[in-house]
Amino acid sequence: MTNEERPDFERYQYGALAARLASSEESVRFAPGALETLAGGKGLGLGEDAQGFISGTFASERGIQIAIGNYAGKFEKNRGEYKPAELANWYMPVIADLNKKTQDKILTVLNEYDEPLKAIEKTVERAGWISKAPEGERSEAEIAEAKNLVKHYENLFKVMGLLDSFMFELLRGDAVSATRKRELEVLLESL
Repeated sequence: MTNEERPDFERYQYGALAARLASSEESVRFAPGALETLAGGKGLGLGEDAQGFISGTFASERGIQIAIGNYAGKFEKNRGEYKPAELANWYMPVIADLNKKTQDKILTVLNEYDEPLKAIEKTVERAGWISKAPEGERSEAEIAEAKNLVKHYENLFKVMGLLDSFMFELLRGDAVSATRKRELEVLLESL
């Protein structure tokens, strides 16, 4: 699959952010702001049509949940087509101001794995099941191999998990800003 054929995951990053915000009691109020940002120029680029998307989505709690599930899922599915090293540009806002040695270590970890994320995740998920199999269901050799496989990808998941956390924290500001504007406008309309 060429770069032109691969789906753009960044377009849906605010959907993934909305899912993270919705899962936190402290941050759930900003999830609609992330969806609003998703509809605009930093995401789907709906332009004037963004208002229809926003109104329809915000019409009910269920509408918000459906939009979050849909667009967070598109983010994960599309990002799964990329190899870890190909995500370096997306992570650049998080790593750009780090010292060269730290940047190089991060890039080394990302470059170590030459398969798409979805293949890595599938492999690790299967290995996790095998390593936790009830006694007698798998041989000791199979369990040991599965545990080694999980360990092989451990550093990648640690690095990507931390990079993802900081990347979404950077995006969070846009969601907070959209929420601030909407909530203040609603409040002032009712006064």
